[in-house]
Amino acid sequence: MSDATRTFSAAEVSAEGAADLAESVGTALRRAREKRGLSLPQVSRDLCLKEDVLRALESRQYGALPKVPYCFGFVRTYARHLGLEPEEMVRRFKGEIGDVPQTARLAPPQPLRASRFPGRAVVTASLLVAAAGYGGWHFYTERPAEMTVPVTSADAHAPMAPVPLIDADTAKKLNQASAPPATDTAAAEPNAEAAEPGKTGATTSSAGPAAIKGKVVIRATGTCWVYIHDQKGKVVFHKTMHRGDEFTLPDQRADLVMELGNPAALQIVVDGQLKKPIAGAGQARRISLDPKELAKLP
Repeated sequence: MSDATRTFSAAEVSAEGAADLAESVGTALRRAREKRGLSLPQVSRDLCLKEDVLRALESRQYGALPKVPYCFGFVRTYARHLGLEPEEMVRRFKGEIGDVPQTARLAPPQPLRASRFPGRAVVTASLLVAAAGYGGWHFYTERPAEMTVPVTSADAHAPMAPVPLIDADTAKKLNQASAPPATDTAAAEPNAEAAEPGKTGATTSSAGPAAIKGKVVIRATGTCWVYIHDQKGKVVFHKTMHRGDEFTLPDQRADLVMELGNPAALQIVVDGQLKKPIAGAGQARRISLDPKELAKLP
């Protein structure tokens, strides 16, 4: 038997398989990455995941990871990128974190309660405003009444200028001159009728465009991890969304899949119609973004 050829016994093969099953998920991920010749910074750029998260997964520093539902998505994404079975790695990961205590989350310091009594500056400003208001009120109430110019007796008894009278012939001529010609009224009527077609055309042109169909908007009402990719693993959108964040799908494709860490904090709007929540708080979900499947959502 040559040195280049070696035959493994059944016992050796069984022992090697047991060793693979016994290794941790982090070790399996690290070995698969090194086998492909990938570095942590390179994988971090490809998956849009922080390098610290990937390093914590590989070194089993689970206490440094975010909440558990988000970790499932991280493991599934990392395993799929390295060519491993994602669901099997997630199942093994769930078994491992059951024995690892989670680090305690320290509550943020609460701000000190404001004093129930106003400060000296507030009291001083209030007194100044009150004094200014009282001064203005006193000024307007104490000012003298407006002066009026009396009418002298000479103006009151001054005679009015007489109005000249006109005879009947002059009044008749004035009435004929002030009457409008009959042709003006007849000429104005066609113009009024000609304006009617223009009025109809303006009404017709004011019609707005038709509504856009097939629009899908994802809106966050709280903190939710969202990961959208196609069947080949190409990332379309990956972000931890917060309350008020929105994302509109560029187009509807049957091969898109969305993974959620907290579906209760996410709203899906299809063609302007708000769909009901997919699941409760903290329940990780994976749904298809196929237009036919979205239309079935209540």
